Amino acid sequence: MKGHLTERELIEYQFKLASDIRMEEIAGHLESCAQCRGHLERLKRKFSALDLLREEAKVSEDLISQVVEQAGQPAQPKVVSIWRPRWIGAVAAVLVLGLMLVVAHLTGDRREHGIPEEPRALIEKKPAEKMLVARAKEEKAEAEAEFEQPPFAPASAIELVTLPRRDKVQLTIYNSADLTLVRERRNLTLKKGWNWLQFMWANTLIDPTSLSLEPLEKADKIDIQQLVFPARLRELGRWLIRSEVSGQVPFEITYFTSGLNWRAFYMGTLSQDEKKMHLQGYVRVGNNSGEDYENAQTRLIVGKVHLLDQIAELARRQYPYGAPIIHGYQLSGYAGELGELNRDELSDSLSSMRVLFEDKKLARKEIKKEGLSEYFLYTIEGTETIPDKWGKRLLSFEAEDVNVTSLYKYDEERYGNQTIRFVSFANDKKHNLGETPIPNGDVKIYSQADATLRSSSLRSTSEQGYLSYIGGTGIKYIPVNEEVELNLGPARLVKVEHTPMNFKTDNYVFDNKGNISGWDEIRTLQIEITNTRTLPIEIEITRGFGTAHWTLQADIPYEKHDVTHVRFKLNLEPRSKRTFEYTVTTYHGVREETLIKNKEQEKK
Repeated sequence: MKGHLTERELIEYQFKLASDIRMEEIAGHLESCAQCRGHLERLKRKFSALDLLREEAKVSEDLISQVVEQAGQPAQPKVVSIWRPRWIGAVAAVLVLGLMLVVAHLTGDRREHGIPEEPRALIEKKPAEKMLVARAKEEKAEAEAEFEQPPFAPASAIELVTLPRRDKVQLTIYNSADLTLVRERRNLTLKKGWNWLQFMWANTLIDPTSLSLEPLEKADKIDIQQLVFPARLRELGRWLIRSEVSGQVPFEITYFTSGLNWRAFYMGTLSQDEKKMHLQGYVRVGNNSGEDYENAQTRLIVGKVHLLDQIAELARRQYPYGAPIIHGYQLSGYAGELGELNRDELSDSLSSMRVLFEDKKLARKEIKKEGLSEYFLYTIEGTETIPDKWGKRLLSFEAEDVNVTSLYKYDEERYGNQTIRFVSFANDKKHNLGETPIPNGDVKIYSQADATLRSSSLRSTSEQGYLSYIGGTGIKYIPVNEEVELNLGPARLVKVEHTPMNFKTDNYVFDNKGNISGWDEIRTLQIEITNTRTLPIEIEITRGFGTAHWTLQADIPYEKHDVTHVRFKLNLEPRSKRTFEYTVTTYHGVREETLIKNKEQEKK
């Protein structure tokens, strides 16, 4: 073979349109000619680019038949002013070129073998129809094979399934680990065959390795093949979906994210007589995840969780794979402690927490609680929109007529020369609580300053009265059936004054050398309590003596608090004052032995 192959010869070879002898000759030439091989490769790329359009443009068999019938007729000049897509011309050109080569090849074979030519219509139509039928069968077989074999990654965004807006979303927030499980429901429009779904998480704290996609309907006809992260494309992933159905299908997308947190706080309003309290619990949810969550159902986890990797660091990686590296060190995990889970174990435990997304008529937000192994789950009723960089306050619970005890304490060793006010109650059914544990948080206590103000109107009718702030404190986690005592700080209207009245030493004991080896110290003190409040009070006064060897005489009853302390309990009427005295004798040196012997004799 002399010279180089023409473009027509290369096209015939590529599409196997030449005779067997000619195919062998061209193949032999290509083995020895680098220039023709390069020309062939360029033609392959051109036809590959056109082949991409074949999936988008569907040409009917009628159009193909018309092109075949007109292939041999003289071209008639026409002027068409309507708009047409650019790809139609390319597709038509490819079809015409292929059919012309087929016709030319058949005609040439007939001439070479001495077969008389048939009329133009028979040559152009009958073989072409047979070839079109065969080609249709081949295309059907190719389509079936293509349906079974996964395609390459999409070359453009045109081939991607558009990710619609969320229909519903659920947030499960683990506060201690800066971890949130997000479950989104979206309706995706699929075509029959292979689909690519693109998910982006730019400027968020989503962990891409935790992404999961599941169909909520027709799961037996939809297969999620894989999730790939395209090279050189950051912060996006693509799911390959094989579908035997077309149309809308609801899907659930789940993943872990960081930046969402919650904290609890409480408001207690004491009744006029301060024997009952109206207690309201609130939860404030903050969103710094970089993502807006509209109409989100929120669930809160009470309990401590440690992760092998922090979600925030996983989300900030350059690429969505590999472990996070911080300052040259790989993050290590926590292990071995009760209640600590790694991320995989946590994902397994959360898989059992699927909750039906149901629309509810919203009056007042409530929180449903349920036990979850060593954790506790609070589910807030209804939905709330939580935009990025915003915080929302949600009502956690509300309890009317909680029985409380108001108590004042005076203990110089613990509180100095101040009287401290306390309010105590128990997290049990007797106190109209006890259904769930109470998370740690801040509590503020108010009192009613107007007798006409009823507890049911505290939230709406401030004109009927007003509240007076008493004090606030932080509380730790309160399990069910456990009592809690709230320290409300110094009480300005209740004062305790401690005045020494007398002091002396007595009962000296000397050793053989005439030195003092034992003695008694006798002190008399006066305590005055003043109650300037308009309500009666209960107060307990604790005194310490610095030794376990003492005896006491007092005007009022007392109890031994521990080996070194005594406690007095009194009730005072409104705007009243009360004074009492006590004398304490402490024993030192060998006198301690005398005291011990006396106590043993009293027991006998």
